[in-house]
Amino acid sequence: MKKLIYTLLITFVTVSAWSQSEAIYTFNLFNQLNFNPAYAGSKDVLDAGAIYRNQWWSGVDGSPKNINVYGHMPIAKNSSGIGLNILTDKIGLDKILTIGADYAYKIKFKNSNVLALGLGVRFENARSDWGETNGEVTNPDPEIGTGEESNATFNVGPGVYFKNRKFYLGLSIPRMLANSLYADKNEFGAKVNTYFLQTGLTLPISQNVDLLPNVQVRYNPNSPFDLDANLNVMFYDALMVGAMYRLDDSIDGLLVYHFKNGLRLGVAMDFTLSDLKQATTGSFEVMLGYTFPCEDCTIKSLRYF
Repeated sequence: MKKLIYTLLITFVTVSAWSQSEAIYTFNLFNQLNFNPAYAGSKDVLDAGAIYRNQWWSGVDGSPKNINVYGHMPIAKNSSGIGLNILTDKIGLDKILTIGADYAYKIKFKNSNVLALGLGVRFENARSDWGETNGEVTNPDPEIGTGEESNATFNVGPGVYFKNRKFYLGLSIPRMLANSLYADKNEFGAKVNTYFLQTGLTLPISQNVDLLPNVQVRYNPNSPFDLDANLNVMFYDALMVGAMYRLDDSIDGLLVYHFKNGLRLGVAMDFTLSDLKQATTGSFEVMLGYTFPCEDCTIKSLRYF
């Protein structure tokens, strides 16, 4: 019975969250396509990767497990960028698939300043298999159901992204349409948009050491204020060690290494601070990426803007 209660609780919380906001990753620095389409092509080379997130992995049955596969590149002589973003989520009784395509138009100024205007479209499908609860109860509630429910939606969202060699700033609204993946649209409808603001700096400390602070703000008038504050230190353009505070949720640590052949590997751990710490230690992520070589440009290995 305890397993069933946790599963139904996680499903309820996740349904509410998915109708309001995006999947949140500790490695959000390396794939900003999740929330800002104007990021497409921002690295001026083809960049691709995958992130696996196992949330509340210890102690909570039915906890979220997410896989994010992405890629983006410049086109039209670097005047534009395109990106593809795929997410799969297994959360309680829900399985969710999101496929997104992004386009960004770049406006170039002096001193390497670039302003990008982006638009993203996405297809989403959610399936809930209520039959998975049958083995946990003697007399199933007929109001809950025992079969599989499925629903699909389309959404669209704009974004802007400004960057130069030392600074970046992005603002976006990933979902503009007030629709829902779930049957009860009156209860779970996405009536209020979530606004994303992300900014970061590169601050040289010495010849081979850079400080990389980063902040992401997620604002939804229908939800509590949400903030990630991140501080990374990069050594020799190859090794990144960082720490992050997620407001009222967790303290996170991350480690990333970029090999000379373009391969990028990373691992992150989230340590829960909320009341959920009574049931779980936290979450973890694993990242695999590859930055393709560029013959006519200079790209720092671990830069994300």
